[in-house]
Amino acid sequence: MSEADPSLQRILVALDASPHSQAALDAAVRLATDLGAEVEGLFVEDETLLRAAQLPFAEEVRASTTSPKALTDRRMQRQLRYQAEYAEQTLRRAGERAEVTVEFDVVQGNVTRELLNAATEVDLLVLGKTSTDSSRRQLGTTSRTVLTDAPAPVLVLREVVPPQQPVLVYYDGCPAAKTALEVAARLSRRGEARPIRVLLPASDDATTERLRDEVQSYVGDPEMPVSMHVLTRAESRRLSAFARREGGLVILPDDCVPLSQVPLRQFLYEIDRPLLVMR
Repeated sequence: MSEADPSLQRILVALDASPHSQAALDAAVRLATDLGAEVEGLFVEDETLLRAAQLPFAEEVRASTTSPKALTDRRMQRQLRYQAEYAEQTLRRAGERAEVTVEFDVVQGNVTRELLNAATEVDLLVLGKTSTDSSRRQLGTTSRTVLTDAPAPVLVLREVVPPQQPVLVYYDGCPAAKTALEVAARLSRRGEARPIRVLLPASDDATTERLRDEVQSYVGDPEMPVSMHVLTRAESRRLSAFARREGGLVILPDDCVPLSQVPLRQFLYEIDRPLLVMR
């Protein structure tokens, strides 16, 4: 496996004012550190909020206040500007601490559409599972759409997992699975020696042996903490339960067999773990 990884050099992270956005930023910076990549932060001024603020009856209700306040277009623009400035400051501080090159951009439009457009020009998109902290596991609308429609690999998470937890990689020999395995190996090599557990599909003995040989060939380093597990057919059907019990970061090719059995958003909801989908 080559030391350079040209496929993941530009990491885009979606930024807003939510806790999940902070988790996404932390994950993006950590990945950039391990992979030698740069991070691009994107803040989208939501046109839906701006249009809503123009309505004559629009009001802002906060948990810390007893009565609503009138919400104007100017007030909404000011709040979004403050949020964008805070997001940029947070990104640049994180980049300085990790010695990672960062860039920041603000656009106005539909959040989902702008993220999908930006994903065409990067190697990886990182975003939080939802824009609020009202649910620990519910997947937000933007996350659901981007996860399935983005042209680039997508990492969706609620919180950053400890690095000592194993990285689970599903490997069936397809090109996306090979990229997934390479990313996992680089994270272990360049990062904190994260253990890697490679999940092989249930198959005949000859195919299993071939996949084992391919994994060993791609990893290449006998000192790397890698183990392999051949999934039973029951485990393959319920891979989400297995992944939730056994792993931290889960890396899957988007066309692997287990994901063809359940919608991708349902799978992410069920594992409640960071999920990196390779394409």
